[in-house]
Amino acid sequence: MEEWEQVEIQVVTDGLDASPSELHAAFEMSGDHLNEVRDRHTMMLVSSGEIPEGHMAEIAPERRLNWIIDELNGQRHNNGLTIPLLGADASSIDLAKGEIEGHSILKLRVGENFVRNLPLPAEIDSIKATLKGGVLDLSW
Repeated sequence: MEEWEQVEIQVVTDGLDASPSELHAAFEMSGDHLNEVRDRHTMMLVSSGEIPEGHMAEIAPERRLNWIIDELNGQRHNNGLTIPLLGADASSIDLAKGEIEGHSILKLRVGENFVRNLPLPAEIDSIKATLKGGVLDLSW
């Protein structure tokens, strides 16, 4: 009697039996460059003062604050944030709290050409700002 070795058969599909959402997910996972494109797009919009995703900013304004903090190389804390403003003179830094389209906003102006609107969490009543060693510390 002869000896036979079993050969495993691997089933390969042509992808046509997958749902569109499965194909889309597979494409996004295989496209490493897409994350870089999204990050650069977001960075470009944030640096120009635009909201990267209007809908997302409306339902989760804290994400926009995180984008701006990242853009400014700052750090977020439980009760505030810090933003390095090294080289900026204290007299050239202006902070103003206001409201735009129903959202609390802190307008940061450094000199004449640098202005950023930082969306604040809704429950913020008062803000304390200190500048020490070129680092702006905002707490609430």
